[in-house]
Amino acid sequence: MAPRRKKCLIFDADDTLWENNIYFEAAIEEFLDLTADLIGPTSTVAPHREAVLDILREIEIESIPRCGYGSCHFVNSLRETFRHLYTGTDGIEYLRGIDGIEERLINHPMVLMPDVAPTLEALRRSYRLLVFTKGDQEEQAGKVERSGLKHYFDEVEITREKHIDAYHELVERHILDRDCTIMIGNSPRSDILPALDAGLWAVFVPHTHTWDFEHEAERLRLVMKVEPHPRLLVAQSLSEIPSLLARVFPH
Repeated sequence: MAPRRKKCLIFDADDTLWENNIYFEAAIEEFLDLTADLIGPTSTVAPHREAVLDILREIEIESIPRCGYGSCHFVNSLRETFRHLYTGTDGIEYLRGIDGIEERLINHPMVLMPDVAPTLEALRRSYRLLVFTKGDQEEQAGKVERSGLKHYFDEVEITREKHIDAYHELVERHILDRDCTIMIGNSPRSDILPALDAGLWAVFVPHTHTWDFEHEAERLRLVMKVEPHPRLLVAQSLSEIPSLLARVFPH
């Protein structure tokens, strides 16, 4: 077997390297505005906006295990939510509006997190760098290309789900040493907890707009925040990571 390579950093992508969930939040606001005349006290399904969000959330919880993540799947959930709201016979204008939401969501600009490029430049001198992201293969690969960050990474891995088995498989596939492999991300559910469970280190970088579904899964596991762990580190921004890791893994 080839020798295990030391000191590897595994980066989440969405809402860790670049903004992502803000565009989904904007899409939801557009949808609520589009369907505003279907929401109100006279509706038995959606008497208020929060009821629409509840419907959308339930649809996503049910559909994600079958269909996976990604913009197109999310917009299909919006269409299904609309079908719950609309009782008429011709909803073509609403559906055209949803098509417009989809186009804007898929083609949103890539906004990098502050200091991401110089941070990656500094880290790659001492660490092997990987991207480990979940979602639609084509969509996530396109984001990596559009970000202009691909050249910083040795490998880009796109998976359907980021659970403990996915991390074990990643470690074995790339012959990584768990004692000096660190997962960096914003999601306790997808990045931090399964990485720790797989025996890796983890750096939690909180993000204000972490996806609501991630928090829902946390509630299901009775974990509302990242729990203390001997291999858990916390950074408030990517720019803190080089100095943080230097204290834990001195050269």
